[in-house]
Amino acid sequence: MSRIVVMALSAGALVVVVLMIAWFVVAPDSAPAASTPAATENRRQKAHDLLGGDSDRDISGGQEMKPRW
Repeated sequence: MSRIVVMALSAGALVVVVLMIAWFVVAPDSAPAASTPAATENRRQKAHDLLGGDSDRDISGGQEMKPRW
């Protein structure tokens, strides 16, 4: 085999391997997305619990953040 053919086959194999790795990393899970209202509400509640913050805390004035070195 000539050197060009070997390099072309190697490059093709490398492209296939990279595409397979990308597919396994990027492809979503095989489970269906939450389409029921209860599941959607459950996901919304979890997001609010995580990101909602403390509603009792007054943050309107603010305070300068200073590093503690």
